[in-house]
Amino acid sequence: MAFEIRENRGRAQGRKKLVREREEYLRLVREGLSSKQACQIVGINPRTGKRWRYGRARSAGHRGASPITAVAPPAGPSRYLREDDRVHIADRLGEKASIRAIAAELGRSPSTISREIRRNRHPGNGQYWPHAAHGICRFTPR
Repeated sequence: MAFEIRENRGRAQGRKKLVREREEYLRLVREGLSSKQACQIVGINPRTGKRWRYGRARSAGHRGASPITAVAPPAGPSRYLREDDRVHIADRLGEKASIRAIAAELGRSPSTISREIRRNRHPGNGQYWPHAAHGICRFTPR
Protein backbone atom coordinates (compact mmCIF):
# COMPACT_ATOMS: atom_id res chain seq x y z
CA MET A 1 0.00 0.00 0.00
CA ALA A 2 1.69 3.18 -1.19
CA PHE A 3 1.35 6.44 0.67
CA GLU A 4 -0.76 9.06 -1.11
CA ILE A 5 -0.68 12.78 -0.37
CA ARG A 6 -4.10 14.08 0.71
CA GLU A 7 -6.14 16.01 -1.84
CA ASN A 8 -7.61 18.55 0.61
CA ARG A 9 -4.36 19.83 2.11
CA GLY A 10 -5.64 23.40 2.45
CA ARG A 11 -8.57 22.65 4.77
CA ALA A 12 -8.36 22.57 8.56
CA GLN A 13 -7.89 19.08 9.98
CA GLY A 14 -8.87 19.49 13.61
CA ARG A 15 -6.91 17.95 16.49
CA LYS A 16 -5.37 15.07 14.57
CA LYS A 17 -3.18 17.10 12.26
CA LEU A 18 -1.08 15.23 9.74
CA VAL A 19 -1.33 11.89 11.57
CA ARG A 20 -0.88 9.78 8.45
CA GLU A 21 1.92 12.02 7.22
CA ARG A 22 3.72 11.81 10.56
CA GLU A 23 3.48 8.00 10.65
CA GLU A 24 4.79 7.75 7.10
CA TYR A 25 7.59 10.22 7.84
CA LEU A 26 8.66 8.12 10.84
CA ARG A 27 8.58 4.92 8.82
CA LEU A 28 10.73 6.43 6.07
CA VAL A 29 13.28 7.82 8.53
CA ARG A 30 13.46 4.42 10.27
CA GLU A 31 14.18 2.82 6.90
CA GLY A 32 17.21 5.08 6.54
CA LEU A 33 16.04 7.96 4.37
CA SER A 34 17.20 11.43 5.30
CA SER A 35 14.73 13.82 6.86
CA LYS A 36 14.70 15.95 3.71
CA GLN A 37 13.94 12.97 1.46
CA ALA A 38 11.18 11.76 3.78
CA CYS A 39 9.63 15.25 3.80
CA GLN A 40 9.60 15.35 -0.01
CA ILE A 41 7.95 11.94 -0.28
CA VAL A 42 5.32 12.69 2.37
CA GLY A 43 4.66 16.17 0.99
CA ILE A 44 5.48 18.29 4.02
CA ASN A 45 7.74 21.27 4.48
CA PRO A 46 11.28 20.38 5.64
CA ARG A 47 10.74 22.72 8.61
CA THR A 48 7.84 20.54 9.71
CA GLY A 49 10.02 17.45 9.51
CA LYS A 50 12.74 19.20 11.50
CA ARG A 51 10.21 20.24 14.15
CA TRP A 52 8.86 16.68 14.39
CA ARG A 53 12.36 15.34 14.77
CA TYR A 54 13.84 17.86 17.21
CA GLY A 55 10.82 19.51 18.84
CA ARG A 56 10.23 23.22 19.34
CA ALA A 57 11.41 25.45 22.16
CA ARG A 58 8.84 27.35 24.13
CA SER A 59 8.58 30.98 23.10
CA ALA A 60 6.13 33.88 23.41
CA GLY A 61 3.89 32.74 20.59
CA HIS A 62 4.21 28.96 20.95
CA ARG A 63 3.63 26.43 23.71
CA GLY A 64 6.63 24.40 22.64
CA ALA A 65 6.62 20.77 21.62
CA SER A 66 8.73 17.76 22.43
CA PRO A 67 10.23 15.76 19.57
CA ILE A 68 8.43 12.71 18.31
CA THR A 69 9.85 9.71 20.11
CA ALA A 70 9.23 6.90 17.67
CA VAL A 71 12.37 7.59 15.63
CA ALA A 72 14.77 4.84 16.63
CA PRO A 73 18.54 5.36 16.77
CA PRO A 74 20.50 3.77 13.95
CA ALA A 75 20.99 0.05 14.41
CA GLY A 76 24.60 -0.06 13.21
CA PRO A 77 27.61 1.53 14.78
CA SER A 78 27.46 5.29 14.89
CA ARG A 79 30.30 7.74 14.69
CA TYR A 80 30.46 7.98 18.48
CA LEU A 81 30.55 5.28 21.11
CA ARG A 82 27.32 4.70 23.01
CA GLU A 83 27.23 4.15 26.74
CA ASP A 84 26.59 0.41 26.39
CA ASP A 85 29.68 0.19 24.11
CA ARG A 86 31.76 1.84 26.83
CA VAL A 87 30.39 -0.51 29.49
CA HIS A 88 31.22 -3.46 27.23
CA ILE A 89 34.80 -2.17 26.89
CA ALA A 90 35.12 -1.89 30.68
CA ASP A 91 33.73 -5.40 31.23
CA ARG A 92 36.04 -6.96 28.67
CA LEU A 93 39.06 -5.07 30.05
CA GLY A 94 38.22 -6.57 33.45
CA GLU A 95 38.26 -10.01 31.81
CA LYS A 96 41.74 -9.24 30.38
CA ALA A 97 40.52 -9.35 26.76
CA SER A 98 42.74 -7.86 24.07
CA ILE A 99 41.94 -4.55 22.43
CA ARG A 100 41.62 -6.29 19.06
CA ALA A 101 39.10 -8.78 20.46
CA ILE A 102 37.02 -5.96 21.99
CA ALA A 103 37.15 -4.03 18.71
CA ALA A 104 35.98 -7.07 16.75
CA GLU A 105 33.06 -7.63 19.13
CA LEU A 106 31.92 -4.00 18.78
CA GLY A 107 32.58 -3.78 15.05
CA ARG A 108 35.06 -0.93 15.57
CA SER A 109 38.66 -0.26 14.69
CA PRO A 110 41.23 -1.33 17.30
CA SER A 111 42.63 2.22 17.23
CA THR A 112 39.21 3.58 18.25
CA ILE A 113 39.09 1.29 21.28
CA SER A 114 42.70 2.02 22.20
CA ARG A 115 42.13 5.76 21.94
CA GLU A 116 38.96 5.53 24.04
CA ILE A 117 40.78 3.63 26.79
CA ARG A 118 43.80 5.94 26.73
CA ARG A 119 41.69 9.11 26.93
CA ASN A 120 39.42 7.92 29.72
CA ARG A 121 41.66 6.16 32.21
CA HIS A 122 41.71 7.34 35.81
CA PRO A 123 44.95 9.30 36.33
CA GLY A 124 45.68 7.68 39.68
CA ASN A 125 44.99 3.97 39.31
CA GLY A 126 44.75 3.68 35.50
CA GLN A 127 41.32 2.03 35.44
CA TYR A 128 38.89 2.77 32.61
CA TRP A 129 35.66 4.40 33.84
CA PRO A 130 32.88 4.07 31.22
CA HIS A 131 30.20 6.21 32.87
CA ALA A 132 32.58 9.10 33.50
CA ALA A 133 33.83 8.78 29.93
CA HIS A 134 30.27 8.95 28.60
CA GLY A 135 29.44 11.88 30.86
CA ILE A 136 32.28 14.02 29.52
CA CYS A 137 31.63 13.13 25.91
CA ARG A 138 30.25 16.20 24.16
CA PHE A 139 28.91 14.34 21.14
CA THR A 140 26.54 11.55 22.04
CA PRO A 141 24.14 9.88 19.61
CA ARG A 142 20.48 10.77 19.96
